[in-house]
Amino acid sequence: MKKFKIPVTVLMIMALTFGLGGLSFLAIYKTRAVLMNNLEVHTTSLTHSLSSKVSLWLKAHESKMEIMANIPLMKSGDKDLILSYLNEEIQRNQGYEELFYADSEGKYLQNTGLQGSIIDRDYFNKVRDTGDSIISDPLYSKGNGRHIIVVAAPIKNGSKVVGLIGGCINLSELTELISAKDGEVSKAFIVQKDGLMITHPNEDFIMTYNGRMYNRSSLDYKDTIDKMIQGENGITRNTFEDGDKYLAYAPILGVNWSLGVTVPASYVLNQLYYLPVYFVVVTVCLGLVLAFLMRRWLVRPLTKLARFTSELNDNIYGLENNYLVDSPVIEVESLATNFRRMAVELQDNFRKLANSEISLKEEIHNKMTVQKDLESSYEELEAVEEELRYNYEKLQSKEIMLRESERRLRSMLENVKLITGIVDMNGKIIFCNDFILGLTGYEKDEVVGHDFFDVFIPHEFRRKAKEWLKGVLVSKDIVVHNIYPIRTKAGNNRFVHWNHTLLFDADGNVSGIASIGEDITERKQFQEKLEHISFHDAITDLYNRTYFEEKMRFLQGNDSNSPVGIIVCDVDGLKLVNDTLGHSTGDKLLWLTGTIIKKCFREEDLIFRIGGDEFAVILPRSDITVVEKACYRIRKGVEKYNLENKEFPLSLSMGFAVSGTSNVNLDEVFKEADDGMYREKLHRSKSTRSAIVQAMMKALEARDFITEGHADRLQDLVIMLGEAITLSDRTLSDLRLLAQFHDIGKVGIPDRILFKAGRLTEDEFKEMQRHSEIGHRIAQSAPDLLPISDFILRHHEWWNGKGYPLGLKEEEIPLECRILAIADAYDAMTSNRPYRKGMSQEQALNELTKNQGIQFDPILVPIFNRMIRSGASLRQVRYIN
Repeated sequence: MKKFKIPVTVLMIMALTFGLGGLSFLAIYKTRAVLMNNLEVHTTSLTHSLSSKVSLWLKAHESKMEIMANIPLMKSGDKDLILSYLNEEIQRNQGYEELFYADSEGKYLQNTGLQGSIIDRDYFNKVRDTGDSIISDPLYSKGNGRHIIVVAAPIKNGSKVVGLIGGCINLSELTELISAKDGEVSKAFIVQKDGLMITHPNEDFIMTYNGRMYNRSSLDYKDTIDKMIQGENGITRNTFEDGDKYLAYAPILGVNWSLGVTVPASYVLNQLYYLPVYFVVVTVCLGLVLAFLMRRWLVRPLTKLARFTSELNDNIYGLENNYLVDSPVIEVESLATNFRRMAVELQDNFRKLANSEISLKEEIHNKMTVQKDLESSYEELEAVEEELRYNYEKLQSKEIMLRESERRLRSMLENVKLITGIVDMNGKIIFCNDFILGLTGYEKDEVVGHDFFDVFIPHEFRRKAKEWLKGVLVSKDIVVHNIYPIRTKAGNNRFVHWNHTLLFDADGNVSGIASIGEDITERKQFQEKLEHISFHDAITDLYNRTYFEEKMRFLQGNDSNSPVGIIVCDVDGLKLVNDTLGHSTGDKLLWLTGTIIKKCFREEDLIFRIGGDEFAVILPRSDITVVEKACYRIRKGVEKYNLENKEFPLSLSMGFAVSGTSNVNLDEVFKEADDGMYREKLHRSKSTRSAIVQAMMKALEARDFITEGHADRLQDLVIMLGEAITLSDRTLSDLRLLAQFHDIGKVGIPDRILFKAGRLTEDEFKEMQRHSEIGHRIAQSAPDLLPISDFILRHHEWWNGKGYPLGLKEEEIPLECRILAIADAYDAMTSNRPYRKGMSQEQALNELTKNQGIQFDPILVPIFNRMIRSGASLRQVRYIN
């Protein structure tokens, strides 16, 4: 009996263990297969998503460079304006580390002001040779030595490439871009066409590790790198130093790069390692419990029944009716009862059993055949069910990915700072983002479902835009870039740079158009302003030298516009005005001259400021009579101004010339007119300077910047002191002139300083000191004042050397200046001023005595004091040197 119990118990435990264990391993195998397949699908999808993201990112930077390259400022080649523009753009586009401009010779200018040559750069030669935008492979920056990607766009003048504009993107920006998708499992990297890693999670591999040269026993990894370089898509499983990994790869559009994403194969196994453990523990525990219960409730009763069966087999006809089995299992008790009944009827059944044994075997054989067929059908159904379940799960996974992709796309379109919308084939708006609503002032219900052209396109562009839509739908060929405005709710037009793409339904038919646009209104206005600045003079708003030369080239040899007349005008005395009254007054004089000349011609006539003080007028199809009349109008305009404005005369020197009717050579015409102008200027220069100086003298008298009668009193004082020391008549004449005009330079000092009631600040005092230098330049320009020009420069020098502007001292100061200093100080102290009352005669003389040897000549001061106190002419007093 004991031998019977142990095998039955062990058999049951083993059956339970192997049965449950087999089911567990089957579940693990199926789960592992599903997870592996999902991992491949997810990795491939992630790779393509990252590849598209990098491609769009690079394309966006390329588009920005092309927009910047097309502004007229870049074609002008003005490096100061370009440098200013680059600094503005680098602030606006934080994604660029540096911006630079390069001419056709490869000389570049960075936004930092750094200059150099990029003639040896591969991207420069490609842009210059092909005229296309280029995204370079990673290279070392000449500016900071870091790894960068250069996005370069050509600057074209017509079809000719005259330079390029480029932006430097730090390679770390690209690394961060693809790292945003990295998790704890997947890792992304990018290789260029020679197999070199340009981004990698391990920074030590960047620009140093080449997958094609990596030494390993298997060639699978090298083959994968070769496929990536050749621009193929796919997924492989390779063995790395840190284990088996799936490697999915896809090319990046627009560049010769390929992106790869690796995921450890152990990622799936790590999720399944705990299942066998759980199944084994549960199986063992359940087996032990079942074994205990079955041993108590089944094994023991069945053992007794086995003993009864043995006894029955030995003595089938001697059965005892006292065989009892005690078991809590009702079925076992019923089995024992039936066993006793069976024993009674067993003998009868033995005979029947022998007869039915043959038919029973046949029936069993038939049933076994049917059972095998059923089992085979069941296995087929199970396989079909498993396949359906797998396909259903795969569809669910794709549906989830599709919904997530749609959500990300919608979120991106809603939040991107670009005008984004979708219209159907009839031009009805089916989607627009919040940016265009905020830009135009419309509400969403005023836009969605309405005709795009009626809502947003201005009336004058509407017909052309609708024709464009019809042409696109018919040809299924779309214009990628175009610029046309949209209308806001307030009726204003905003210029937009559009990028369109066609949308297709499941059958491949066009279902609508998706459009993304950038608001370039401010940029276009700035561009128009730059264009105006590039061809107009900032002071007079006339055409500048650049446009003059462009017009000359256009008319050169063009007989259809002959004869061509040229008038050249020069402002006389401009340098004197700039040197004495300042460049602001000179600029005002230039503006005034441009205004007078402009009034003498029609609005459409071409008037230019071609130099500092030179103006020119081009008169196509004009003979000598027309040109002479034009010169006459200019002279009359100047005469009219001088009659109406006597305080400051305007003088123009003019020359003119007219070309022949064939083989027009405008350079010779311009030279002839310029020579005529200079001949007239030589005749007028001296009289012009004298007229300007006379005007300044009158302005000095009119301003009366100190007190009435100051100049007359000062002349009397210096003559009295000069006579007292017996100076010659010529010297006395110079003294009289010096007393009258020593402060003529104050006409160039602003009134806010000249008439200030309080004490001057340090800066104001320095400005006031300039009047002696200004007066010196004025006197040198006027023949009448030339003898006293040096005296005017030195009349504020002090005896102790602390005066200005030269710091002369003692005998180095001219005698005339020392005499004037004493007389000027005495008259200033005894005269009333707006901010103080004048001193008495005695107080003023005491001040002179106090400052003798400091500010004033110590020998002249006592003579002046005696002269003032006596009130008489002191001719008998001799100046002792």
